[in-house]
Amino acid sequence: MENRIKWGSKAISSDGKDLGRVIRVVVHPKNNEVTHIVIEKGIFNRVAKLIPISTVFFAAPDEVRLKIDSTNVESLQDYEETFFVTGEEIENMESGVTPVYWLRPVGDYAELYPLPPLNTSINVPKDTKSMEPGCEICTAEDKVIGRVRSFVLNDEGKITHMIADIGGFGSKKRKLIPVDWIEKIDECRVHISASAIMIEKLVETE
Repeated sequence: MENRIKWGSKAISSDGKDLGRVIRVVVHPKNNEVTHIVIEKGIFNRVAKLIPISTVFFAAPDEVRLKIDSTNVESLQDYEETFFVTGEEIENMESGVTPVYWLRPVGDYAELYPLPPLNTSINVPKDTKSMEPGCEICTAEDKVIGRVRSFVLNDEGKITHMIADIGGFGSKKRKLIPVDWIEKIDECRVHISASAIMIEKLVETE
């Protein structure tokens, strides 16, 4: 069965609950396999969850259906974890982190009181890339020609094609790019071995 994973798709649990939207796709660049999707819900207290691709029952351009119910989703690993950094960890870090402050009441006045610095870790599998929405597509000539709209997956969760919006505002064409043309995947850019002329000759898709 063909599945399409698209950023912004609504995620629905097996018991019919709205779990939020797909905000990232986690890809293993060496074998072009999607290992997880990241869904997020909320406006002020947003929580992003790392969803194994094996739990995806069906994926269409506007909706992703999961095999697990809403209560089990809550127990899945958070995409990001924010934690306080100790003094020893600060000394070992290559780059500094910015302390945060909170207001501690003192008498009738509030005093700025520093908390330990915060750091954030991303909980994705080793050697995978957490791809941002609308990643750029770069051709063999090192030319950016468009952006990734979604991925087409087979039953094993491997990418077979990218669906891409090629061109600029007012002249976009939607193309189906074979996975064999992908040379390298970064978080915000996909490099392909094909030229811009080869992309232009591809048949348009929906």
